Amino acid sequence: MIITPIPKITKQKATGSHFTPTELATVIARRLLAEVDENSEFLSVLDPACGDGELLLAMARESKNKLKIIGVEADLDSIESADRRMKENNIPNTTLIKGDFLELVNHEENLSLFQNEILLDPVDLIIANPPYVRTQILGAEKAQKLAKKFNLSGRVDLYQIFLVAMTLQLKPGGLLGVITSNRYLSTTGGKSIREFLDNNYEIIQIMDLGDTKLFDAAVLPAIFFGRKKVDSGIKKVGQTPRFFRIYEETNIKESNQVTPVSSIYEILERKESGTFLTDGKYYTVSVGNIIIPKNHKGPWPMATDEELNWVKRIEDKMKYRVKDIGKVRVGIKTTADNVFIKSDWDKLPEDLQPEKGLLRPLFSSEIASRWQPLEKIPSQRVLYPHTVEEGKRKAIDLEKYPRTAAYLNTHREQLEGREYVLKAKRKWYEIWVPQDPLAWTSPKIVFPDISPEPKFFVDLEGCIVDGNCYWIIPEKEFSEDMLFLITAVSNTRLMTKYHDIMFQNKLYAGRRRYFTQYVEEYPIPDPDSDYAKKLVSLAKELILKENSPNKVIEIEEQIEVYTSLAFNVEPCIE
Repeated sequence: MIITPIPKITKQKATGSHFTPTELATVIARRLLAEVDENSEFLSVLDPACGDGELLLAMARESKNKLKIIGVEADLDSIESADRRMKENNIPNTTLIKGDFLELVNHEENLSLFQNEILLDPVDLIIANPPYVRTQILGAEKAQKLAKKFNLSGRVDLYQIFLVAMTLQLKPGGLLGVITSNRYLSTTGGKSIREFLDNNYEIIQIMDLGDTKLFDAAVLPAIFFGRKKVDSGIKKVGQTPRFFRIYEETNIKESNQVTPVSSIYEILERKESGTFLTDGKYYTVSVGNIIIPKNHKGPWPMATDEELNWVKRIEDKMKYRVKDIGKVRVGIKTTADNVFIKSDWDKLPEDLQPEKGLLRPLFSSEIASRWQPLEKIPSQRVLYPHTVEEGKRKAIDLEKYPRTAAYLNTHREQLEGREYVLKAKRKWYEIWVPQDPLAWTSPKIVFPDISPEPKFFVDLEGCIVDGNCYWIIPEKEFSEDMLFLITAVSNTRLMTKYHDIMFQNKLYAGRRRYFTQYVEEYPIPDPDSDYAKKLVSLAKELILKENSPNKVIEIEEQIEVYTSLAFNVEPCIE
């Protein structure tokens, strides 16, 4: 039965939804139902963005309880398909509602009721795969309306609004199984979601599906399983939250113990860590406990007991974190790279070639490499229209730079189109994030934002850093040797392992994000220790000298050993 048809709207995929594969729907249904009391005679289950009904069908197939099935879907084609499939499979007690769940749910009175004359009681179970897109993509008017309705601010994803709405529609003690992006697990922007889930749910398990590509989507998915608290915000001593994390592994050694399985979905049903082989691909699985900190600012560490003990040993021996030594900053952001960044400025007509003093060498992720950049002085130059007067950064006076003025005027329409620059009361020719011009000349550590492996190097040439990289300058109380110590430790396999355990932020193909909030937490050993002094000496040899490839490997292995000794753990063997 389909209730209240309304005018047809755009296809679900246009909103960022992706239909759930049958096998994955089965995995989620089984995991959710494992928490259900088998003696419960009748349960209500809701999918608030049911698409063609795959998740609801999985619940009907797998449940030993009698179910009252409710699906809500805004797309007419999808809900008609769901209705047809329910009938073909003889699923009883099914109600399908044509409408937008976020429009129907009544948040203003904090009641779990639907508006528009549709009454829906709170349900026992919710299983869902809501859209992932940011509210901005929906249009300003609708985004503002939804944000106001659900008391949310800032840049939020649509699934975050669904989490609030679903929680309202769930009975206290009810169960939620929902597919989301995995970004909230590890990013600063995910703080509000982490806090909301911890306040409202006894967390059962989070499955990080990593780069398994189970959906045709740019985001990496995760599945959250939780039981709604009877008293919101009250912590209850119950089962320890568990995690399941799976990522494709491209560097399998012969010594690895590998378990062949029939499909990736069989791996998802496993309860133990290990390495698995299916369809010619290797996947590593980690299973363990989730550590929920009191402050939700940082990510939720998901680590096995062995991994947590390893981390504790390192942190017991550390003297500093990187943030104690220097600020981790992102590079410049011009928001008009085609205008400001070139490697062939000399090919412009002479009267349009900016004055040489304004063209500065620019490090970008493309030439980042471990220890030394691929180009010691980058061929790429940025037109940097900022200077410092009386200790304050300001835009240059174009009257003093006639060729620069002539060049910028050829792009004036594009640059003035950056309304946010003008609204900030900046000059039309300024770059959006110039950082501190005085700091560029200082020796600094540079590393790319995204990389499959650490690529920390030291710049002694005073180059500017692009926005796809980060940079670190030690505070004045620290010696320049700190640059080399941080670089040595950050480039090790040991620190990569630490990064993966504590921040869990791999992208596709094993690439990692090296955000400020991650790197600033890197532990650093006592710089006065003999091991640290040896690390500084070895790093200088790699950074300041040219070495043969074999010599580089030899020194890198020594750095691994001394880093392990400094932290009192075993070396990470490649």
